[in-house]
Amino acid sequence: MNDYKTTKEHLDDIVRREELLQAEKFRAIEKGLKSTSPEDMVRASELIKKMEQGKGLGRDDAKSFFIDPLQFASGLGYKDKSFSLSYRTLARMAKTPIINSIIKTRKNQVADFAEPQQDKYSTGFVIRKKSVDGEEAKMDKQDKKIANAITDFLLRGGMSAGWDTDDFDTFIRKIVEDSLTYDQMTFECIRNNRGQLDSFIAVDASTFRIAESFYDKDFAQDYGGMLTAGAQRVRQMKQTRDWGKPIDGYYPAYVQIYQNAKVSDFYPWELCFAVRNPSTSIYSNGYGVSELEDLVNIVTAMLWGDEYNRRFFSQGSAPKGMLRIKGVNSEAALEQFKQQWQSMITGVMQSWKTPVVDADVEWIDLQKNNRDMEYNAWMEYLIKLACAVYSIDPTEIGWDISRSSGGGLFEGSQAQRLQHSKDKGLYPLLKFLQRKINKYIVEQIHPDFEFCFMGLNGMTIEDELKMNIDKVNSFVTVNEIRAEYGLKPIEGGDSPNNSAYLQAKNAEEQKKMQEQAAAQQANVEGEGAEGGEGGGAFDELASLISGYSDEGEEGEGEDDATDAEDDAYDEESDDEEDSPTSLKKAFLNALNEFGEKEEIIN
Repeated sequence: MNDYKTTKEHLDDIVRREELLQAEKFRAIEKGLKSTSPEDMVRASELIKKMEQGKGLGRDDAKSFFIDPLQFASGLGYKDKSFSLSYRTLARMAKTPIINSIIKTRKNQVADFAEPQQDKYSTGFVIRKKSVDGEEAKMDKQDKKIANAITDFLLRGGMSAGWDTDDFDTFIRKIVEDSLTYDQMTFECIRNNRGQLDSFIAVDASTFRIAESFYDKDFAQDYGGMLTAGAQRVRQMKQTRDWGKPIDGYYPAYVQIYQNAKVSDFYPWELCFAVRNPSTSIYSNGYGVSELEDLVNIVTAMLWGDEYNRRFFSQGSAPKGMLRIKGVNSEAALEQFKQQWQSMITGVMQSWKTPVVDADVEWIDLQKNNRDMEYNAWMEYLIKLACAVYSIDPTEIGWDISRSSGGGLFEGSQAQRLQHSKDKGLYPLLKFLQRKINKYIVEQIHPDFEFCFMGLNGMTIEDELKMNIDKVNSFVTVNEIRAEYGLKPIEGGDSPNNSAYLQAKNAEEQKKMQEQAAAQQANVEGEGAEGGEGGGAFDELASLISGYSDEGEEGEGEDDATDAEDDAYDEESDDEEDSPTSLKKAFLNALNEFGEKEEIIN
């Protein structure tokens, strides 16, 4: 048997052995995780973590490419932005009055949130624990200390902040302006020797580019043989090029340039490079699209309109009228008149010179149509479009459109438009900043805490009072509302003041009273029936009444003398409380009164 192997067979054999070793490695890691030995478990966990980090940018298994294959031959060490406007042009466009007003307004609005929230009615930010399963996490004393330390870290700009570092308000203003101008927000995260975050600082976004090493996986693809010979050679050079030492599977992702030359590079955790308007286009090279790039024609029209209006007043050539002089025969006299006239009425920079001709004196008006309203309507239209692209209401930048006849873009009351503007423009911007601050700053300090802007749609004291009144009138008691304000409960405050609830409760109580009355009536009737059948106290009472009645009937046949004696005897016995006659009369009177009351009730 021939032991000779070709190169291909030898390579296939190596690949086969690598696959077997990889499978054996996975089996050992699985065994280590199930082991009872702490050392084996820790080692297996470290290997798994290292394997996850070694995946680089997470595109190892992707078949798609993310950059234009024909742009490999840049040779600059970075991928530039594909645009028709340079960073300097965008900065100049941002200085135009309307765009500058928009950017400054948003910058000031965001800066209002760059301080800790004082109460639930004010704007600001808070540091809190991340929610668990959608429920707000409770913070103990130790958690509050950590939150206060992170808050102090943000306000100072880091641990080693000094007089030469920016505070949080200045930091926010800088990155917001860059984001609204270039759609590119950058800040550097500075770490100490132990790799811990020490401070952060805003940097010039226009000087940063995405490094070629950011797309290291794309350089390894063959793109179906579509590359030219030159591009393939460049790609092979890129593959063998030293992009720096990979750390945890990551190459430097960003570079800073000066005069088109790379001066420094940054790993992904060293620089925040954020765009608000990302694109999947392979020609964008990972960059965003600024609002100013969409407003090129609009800003140009604004500049033309301003320039036309400026020249209209400074260098206007179309005269407002013509002066015709009749009957002047001397040319010298006419020239002298021209000089005197023009010296009196000529405009700024010799504009609006009035023509004077040799004829009868007559004024001819050349400006019958006033087009000022058309100019205002055109400029207002451009301002509305610029504000629409930036998702801001013109009222916020001081442009009153309430008297304009057109609608559509901005309808509704002023309060509704302002709230809609904040929901469309300010709220997404705050959320964008919040996510980046959490990823690059707060989570690097403590992964269980988060940074959150508060108070954008917060209620005022009047709104909360109205809401509490509505609660009391529907489903909440007065004492529950008082407990929220730390007040003591009051008597009678444990039931909601809900009309439907009170009606149902009163109806139920009335029904119970009727049932109790019916039960009592039934008991009384039952006792009367039992007395009629004989026995008990009612039988004794009946016999007593019967005895008294018999004695009275027997006395009816006696003569008047006997009656007189009885009457006299009765009168004499009125003062004797224990006499039988007195007891008889008192008992009969009480019995009669009881009978009358029963008749009234029935």
